Amino acid sequence: MIGSGPGGALTAWSLAKDGHSVTLIEAGPRLRRPDFGQSIGHMLASYFWDGGARTSRGNVVFPTMQVRALGGGTVFNSAICMRPLESALERWRDEHGLTEMTSEMLDPHFDAVETFLNIKAADDDILGRRNELFREACSELGWEWEHIKRFEEGCVGSGECITGCRAGAKNSLDKRGVAEVVQAGGRVYTSVHIDQLIVEHGRVRGAVGMTVDPETYERRHPVRIHAGCTIVSAGAIGTPTILRRSGLTRPAVGSALRFHPSCYIIGVFDEEVNPWFGATQGIHATEHLEKGIKLEALWATASTFSRTLPKRPKQFKRYLKRWPNMAVWDGWVSGDASVGDVRVLPGGRPDIRWQMGDADLRRLQETNALLCEMYAAVGAKEVFTGIVGLPDVMDPREAADRLREGRFERTEMPTASNHVFGGSPMGTDEERAVCDGWGQVYGIDDLYICDTGLYPSSPGVNPQLTAMALAHRLGQELPERY
Repeated sequence: MIGSGPGGALTAWSLAKDGHSVTLIEAGPRLRRPDFGQSIGHMLASYFWDGGARTSRGNVVFPTMQVRALGGGTVFNSAICMRPLESALERWRDEHGLTEMTSEMLDPHFDAVETFLNIKAADDDILGRRNELFREACSELGWEWEHIKRFEEGCVGSGECITGCRAGAKNSLDKRGVAEVVQAGGRVYTSVHIDQLIVEHGRVRGAVGMTVDPETYERRHPVRIHAGCTIVSAGAIGTPTILRRSGLTRPAVGSALRFHPSCYIIGVFDEEVNPWFGATQGIHATEHLEKGIKLEALWATASTFSRTLPKRPKQFKRYLKRWPNMAVWDGWVSGDASVGDVRVLPGGRPDIRWQMGDADLRRLQETNALLCEMYAAVGAKEVFTGIVGLPDVMDPREAADRLREGRFERTEMPTASNHVFGGSPMGTDEERAVCDGWGQVYGIDDLYICDTGLYPSSPGVNPQLTAMALAHRLGQELPERY
């Protein structure tokens, strides 16, 4: 098993708990609670690929971050879990031939994962005013909203999900999943970077790579691992990179790479909000999901968001003092109109290309407008959008109107995404797909993929829970094949 994120760790757990021999390989280190801190710069530089500065190239510079640590993205994300939209599964069936992708067939696997990780809705007493105001805004506008379901036990509302949960309340997969693999007799190796697969006579026999120093990432000692079945779960960017370095270079490998382009807006209130208290993301609006738009409350650190404040020194200082009165809300769009690919540069590094489509640009514009409309609904006095061409500080209603009336270029609309999927799409058409609906790679034996790279298009929701359910499903199926 290569990769310990949502796909790898859950597949390993599903196999190991039933007594099967499992070896789990992770490129990053194991982290403990003392390793987490409030400096997001240190966290990014230490535990994310490319020091947290990874971007794609295309018609817009598009930042994206992937974690390099035991447990993968679950260690540093907000633990949000949603089942895919039925309309998304229908699209997978109709457009990609994945007839087994039905709620009826997948629900038992979702149930098993949700029980195992203790996935539950955020409690009222740890929401904080930032989430409460978001909920009030949804109610004022008559929108559907929900308490966000997350994998946690004992959340204290510290708002530190994105820099690592120092309270130890998040059931990230290094804590729940990998531990059970070890208890069941599985082997877990961290700080081992896999370079390529061992391919012999049309079969994959394992993988080769190097150990790396967990602090400097200096390559140290060669590693060779033999396996009867190899599952690559290195993520939507890492998996096709490994496949291509291994000589699996047909056009479908690395194709159909997609993101959920996101944005955020800061609102200023008369009342104290203290945005650092409360679940990182405790409430979301589900009103616009079928239109390809999701809205959420958000927190990370003041340093993360302060770049959106007015840039003139005295004005910046004045608003920075008002952080207690601010809230941060975000949104993302489906990305259905945008697509990219992953190739490999000389030396083996991933080359990420992505083009934002016109429809997603318009959706992103509307997402910003909706967030401003929400702020207006609950009495915010000012908003900061960070959008080129708009004033630094605006009345929220005026901002919503200007966003809907104006025309903006891709480069004028700040955006990024940590929701990445595709790159190893599943489907029945071997010209477009890398693997079948079980993740078995076409044209080679004993090789499977299990991560968000499998998705042929957006699941319509935050992507990690679907990968976990598919991982549990694969773990139940593989013993029947070997």
